Amino acid sequence: MSVKDVRVYKKGDKLTPKQQKWIDEYIKCDDYTTATINAGYSNKNARAMGYQNSIKFKELLDERRKEISKRIDNEGIAELEDIFLFWTKIFNNTAEDTKDRIKASELLAKAKGGFIQKVEVKEVESDWFK
Repeated sequence: MSVKDVRVYKKGDKLTPKQQKWIDEYIKCDDYTTATINAGYSNKNARAMGYQNSIKFKELLDERRKEISKRIDNEGIAELEDIFLFWTKIFNNTAEDTKDRIKASELLAKAKGGFIQKVEVKEVESDWFK
């Protein structure tokens, strides 16, 4: 069987448990041979079979990687509550440098509206935007 003969996976095609396992293993290790062996396929021609699977499931692999990237990005973003807790922890920790504690107190105060900044806005008549 040559690479030209490989039937490419299309959305909606059913995967066998072994194919699903291969996809999961390949995403973990990014190695054709290792994924093929770990998925339970024969060691004989494991590299060739893994390569064929990578072609066959390319679209599905790309889609899964994007999902994983989104999940990692979303989980890696700190929420405001996390930031406030971090600043509070620094502020309350007497072992921290004084400058770091002062900076944390300033950031907390700014975030809670402790500093009011006056901004003057002037309306200017101009023909430039017409």
